[in-house]
Amino acid sequence: MLEFEESIGKVWDNFLTKKTDTAYEDKRVFFEEKSKSLKIFYHLLGGEKGKELHITDKRFIDTSRTLLQKISGSGKTFFLAWQDETGLYLPSSLAYFDSHEENTMMYFWLVAMATRFDTHRGTLLEKNFYASIELLNEYPGFRAFYDKAVDQLTEKNEKLSFVKSLTKENLTDENYLENLDLYPFALWIYPPLSSKKSYSDFDDEEEPVRGKEQSEKTDTLKMKKQANQMDDKKETDGLLAFLPDAMMSIMEQVNVDRSEDDSFDEDALYNAEDLDEITLGQKKANLNARLKMDLDISSNSKEEYPLGKGYFIDEWDYSKEKYLKNYVCIKPLITTNIEPVVFPVHLKKIYKKIQAELDLMELDRIKNTNLPYGDEINLDTWIDYKGHQNKSGHHQKFYTTFERKMRDMSTLILADISLSTEAAITQEIRVIDAIKDSLMVFSESLERLEDRFAIYAFSSLKNTNVRFHIIKNFKEKYSDYVRGKIDNIKPGYYTRLGAAIRESSKILNKQQSQNKLLLIISDGKPNDVDRYDGRYGIEDTKKAIQEAKKLGLIPFCITIDIEAKDYLSYLFGRNGYVVVRDSKKLPKVLPEIYMSLTK
Repeated sequence: MLEFEESIGKVWDNFLTKKTDTAYEDKRVFFEEKSKSLKIFYHLLGGEKGKELHITDKRFIDTSRTLLQKISGSGKTFFLAWQDETGLYLPSSLAYFDSHEENTMMYFWLVAMATRFDTHRGTLLEKNFYASIELLNEYPGFRAFYDKAVDQLTEKNEKLSFVKSLTKENLTDENYLENLDLYPFALWIYPPLSSKKSYSDFDDEEEPVRGKEQSEKTDTLKMKKQANQMDDKKETDGLLAFLPDAMMSIMEQVNVDRSEDDSFDEDALYNAEDLDEITLGQKKANLNARLKMDLDISSNSKEEYPLGKGYFIDEWDYSKEKYLKNYVCIKPLITTNIEPVVFPVHLKKIYKKIQAELDLMELDRIKNTNLPYGDEINLDTWIDYKGHQNKSGHHQKFYTTFERKMRDMSTLILADISLSTEAAITQEIRVIDAIKDSLMVFSESLERLEDRFAIYAFSSLKNTNVRFHIIKNFKEKYSDYVRGKIDNIKPGYYTRLGAAIRESSKILNKQQSQNKLLLIISDGKPNDVDRYDGRYGIEDTKKAIQEAKKLGLIPFCITIDIEAKDYLSYLFGRNGYVVVRDSKKLPKVLPEIYMSLTK
């Protein structure tokens, strides 16, 4: 009986799907397959350089539906393209038309529409109408696709027929405006997805949990979702259904939210992708991250010591086109009780391979002869003196010196030690380990070349806490103690790159060298837990780089982010960065890059 009912249910489901689903599944085109060409196309048509292309999820629209759609529960959500100040958001796939070419062309049409979409022009209807007209006039090649697409979309849904009759005269007609709200048109650009409560209403001062366990349990949801934020900070929340006597001693002392499960959901990413709307609460429900105990373990004698309370610098707000005065707090840090470390054995083989290249960079010595004193006796002058009849009249300048011409170079290495550097490269090596090895080998190389250099590392936690670690300043001599500080580097928080570049530029600009190189080692793009994540951070970083160049500095970035080309060319210029695809090779590659930059 159950099998019979299940069979009937499948038949009914197939029937409803065929009647209500108008997609051509066998002709579906996916954004990921076209993303690179779409990005190039977007920028070629004049799209804003600071914006990136992402995928978006479907959105709810309260529209009229057929009886079959109501029975099946479909027709309530739509995949619509939209953009905001940080990026352009497109459907993850398209299957509106019966050919791959037309579905692909729809992606290019939406990207082109975004470049002509004037956010300051009238109603949504007017913005899309004028963007379409401008696009078709400027690029007539779109005309055949657009006319066919409009015909097919209006044929599937007669309520969209109002699109065909749009003119400049009836753009303000209330009937047209009402139709636009009720029946979305897939070829147009729509307003951004918005949450039902602003993000600023929620407290995010809590420091994120660090550690190996946490980094292994982090997945990334790449799709932009609609969000609904709720206030769940009520102290009365939670129901304790069972409390063993053995747990009383700890439960009486610890504030535990007993109604929540703090275990990690292995299917969290899959479930998040399947949700239509994600509800966010304010509670930090991870109990194992909130519980601290006094355990009998040996204490770590190493301690980060702040140099003062910090000081404030400006930050660039691209949306206002002005600096936010004294907005970012820089907090210089040193680590105390460091044990000296000798050059690691596992790096000696790598360093030996680059020694020959380093020797080639040493400039020829300048020979000065006929000196009254010097490094060694010139035998030719001495023999000439001995054979001269009038020795009293012969100049007694028998010595020669060899003067080595120094390289007039100062280099500041700025290392990004954000939370992402804790990611594993192999089972034994993390990104932070590769960075530390690189700094070890690089420091040995610069010391051999007798070039002046300094090393700083940074991470951030919002604008109020940019942690600026002093590993080696320009006055400090390179030694085993400096190697110990490099070896003690640990992953921090986030990457407020603009602030770190400004602080590094100020330090490097004070050096008296003719050539000044700001070498940035990073594994990712600018980000933080506040609005710095996205275009705001990219634009601030670009401004900081421009400021450094105006000071006569040479900023250059070395990254292991394989997607870095999407934004580094915008930040540093075509020849201002390099991508190291195999991060294990970073210790060998870093000195080689430096040598090619300073020959």
